Amino acid sequence: MEITSVLEKLNESLDTKYKVGLGVVFAWLAFKLKRALSSGKSLSGEVVFITGAGSGIGRQMAFRLARLDAKVVIADINFEAAQSVANNILAEKKQAFPVQVDVTDRDSVRKAAQAAREHFGAPTVLVNNAGIVSGTPFLETSEEQMRKTMEVNAVSHFYTLKEFLPDMIQNNKGHVVTIASAAGLVGVPGMLDYCASKFAAVGLDESLRAEMKAQGSKVKTTCICPYFINTGMFEGVSLSYRVLFPMLDETWVANRIIRAIRMEEETVAMPSTVNLQYWLRAILPTGGFDFGNRLLGFHKSMLTFKGRSN
Repeated sequence: MEITSVLEKLNESLDTKYKVGLGVVFAWLAFKLKRALSSGKSLSGEVVFITGAGSGIGRQMAFRLARLDAKVVIADINFEAAQSVANNILAEKKQAFPVQVDVTDRDSVRKAAQAAREHFGAPTVLVNNAGIVSGTPFLETSEEQMRKTMEVNAVSHFYTLKEFLPDMIQNNKGHVVTIASAAGLVGVPGMLDYCASKFAAVGLDESLRAEMKAQGSKVKTTCICPYFINTGMFEGVSLSYRVLFPMLDETWVANRIIRAIRMEEETVAMPSTVNLQYWLRAILPTGGFDFGNRLLGFHKSMLTFKGRSN
């Protein structure tokens, strides 16, 4: 009788775990289906400040956000490029305003922010998109280049947040978008300074998200971690296992980022296979994690790197 009783209880326990597990799976599927069918929040009337918007995915995002009736501030160190993007948007009868900004210079960021506020009002969406890459082995990368990479890709976020976050917190409304990288999830040879800067960007986003939630603020954050994008920034990189990790199209990436903003997604890896890095790091010892990344060919990525020619 005792054995029978134990087996019955074990069977009941398994049934309960099975039901809970099945419930979790169905809840996840329902969430995914709801998200897939939803268009997300409207961006009409939002004031969007995008750094590095004169080219690449920043430029692509600017066009698409303007077509969604957002007021877009085109911020770039190259004012002619920013002005060209703004003029093209204005030609479509949409709203855009170009500003010149050196994101590594605190005063320059302050002046650009003030110009944006005077023209459109306080930005409600901040997209920290500006980025650079050196693409050389550590000992071949100058101290000046390493410092610049950290300043553009990470430190500049402090400056823009200092300008725009106070208004967002006061109004209890806003969205901070951090364009990080898959290189902010895994270290790659030939990208030491770049990886360090992107790991910093990922950590900054996570800490900001936690801080906003701790304060009970409705300010949202989104961290974007894409693989190599065909903007020219990573021209010549070696791609292994292209089926799993293809070179991303900048138009697709821009659309996916905007989708993430509208759906208020907190983290987005592109392609979705990049999420493997979270699992591999969680379940494997360090040596196994490193070996897995070598099998995926990441250690060879920068051997043929050329970068932009201009």
